[in-house]
Amino acid sequence: MKPVAEKTELRIEPPVPAGALAEPAPDAPPALPARGEPIEIVFPSWRRLAQWALVALAVYAVFWLLSSAISAMTPFIIGLVLAYLLLPLVNRLDRWMPRPLAILTVYVGGFLAVFLAVAYIVPPVANQFQQLISSLPSRDQLSSFGSGLLQQYQDRVPPEIKQPIEQGLNSALQTLQRNFATYVQGASTFLFGQVLQILNTLSFLIGFLIVPFWVFYVLNDQAKGRGFINRILHPRVRADFWNVWGIVNQVLSDYIRGQLLLGLAVGVMVWIGLMILGLLGFDVPYTLLLAIFAGITELVPIIGPILGAIPAVLLGFFASESGWQAGLAVLALYLLVQQLENNFLVPRIIGESIGLHEAVLTVVLIAMGQVFGLLGVVLAAPVAAIGRDLFVYGYRRLDGLSAAAAAQEVHAGGKAEQKQQGKPA
Repeated sequence: MKPVAEKTELRIEPPVPAGALAEPAPDAPPALPARGEPIEIVFPSWRRLAQWALVALAVYAVFWLLSSAISAMTPFIIGLVLAYLLLPLVNRLDRWMPRPLAILTVYVGGFLAVFLAVAYIVPPVANQFQQLISSLPSRDQLSSFGSGLLQQYQDRVPPEIKQPIEQGLNSALQTLQRNFATYVQGASTFLFGQVLQILNTLSFLIGFLIVPFWVFYVLNDQAKGRGFINRILHPRVRADFWNVWGIVNQVLSDYIRGQLLLGLAVGVMVWIGLMILGLLGFDVPYTLLLAIFAGITELVPIIGPILGAIPAVLLGFFASESGWQAGLAVLALYLLVQQLENNFLVPRIIGESIGLHEAVLTVVLIAMGQVFGLLGVVLAAPVAAIGRDLFVYGYRRLDGLSAAAAAQEVHAGGKAEQKQQGKPA
């Protein structure tokens, strides 16, 4: 009788480990437990807690060191701003020439622009500023003008109205006298201490000498810096980190460069317009100063153009030999510049970097100015736009979208808002 052969069991091995088949995709949301199944709470290991503590200690040490030496860090902060502004130009030139040569080309162009500004713009600006200071009324003229106003007040204002006015003025003057000396002493002490601390710091002077070389290394090693950040980031948060960085960088860089270009364009248009008015017989003094002031105030959203127009219109009405006709001509000029800016320059220069309605931006502007002062007014628009985009990105990520899909939705939302406002995408 032949022995029965043992039955051979055939098995098909998967091409990958079995555990890998059950792992979700990197961007997929974690699987939720079934209904009725107990939720298992997993606490991090002591090694992971030690890692977090080490990272927190390193962040605290760097923050403490930088905050303690903030006066010496001022040149490097300025250098970072310059590197941030010059980086797109260097990256564009990098396509046609070696990167060090592209950086040197940008440096040469920057130094040439500064030289031309010092040679051809600073002297007339200083001359006009000196003329403006010398044309201001003297103490005797102000005293005579004040005496005349006081005499008219005494002659024309009824006694029943004078009493509450004088009581309010006396109370305000007493409060001002009590607090004025304290305010002046505190402000002068603070300013003197800060200036002395900065100027007496050897590191501050050395920093300004080495900032050009430091900015060169920052611009030249951009790819290495990105690779270093990728190495220290966990793969699961790497995409989110660069998406958040891209959102902030896109809005902030477009807004800053756009506002600088917009301020330059408005200043040039105002200067050319005032020169044309001068040729037409409307002599408005201090044209270059007014143009520079208009360009600087353009950095302040919404109210900046109004602030830039006030001195020019006042000088046109009261300091021009042409009288009120010059004031009306200057007012018409600034209205024309404002229309050209809103309809042609802003959509093409600022583009899709903001996309906020004027009503919302006005509220944010007032709130930021109340909390952070002048810096808050200048940064209100980009901060509001960044906050909006980050909220949309985080909300869509928590909704289950992948990092790429959430970033694409933020970008698509910005284009949709821009199309609704009639701006080119």
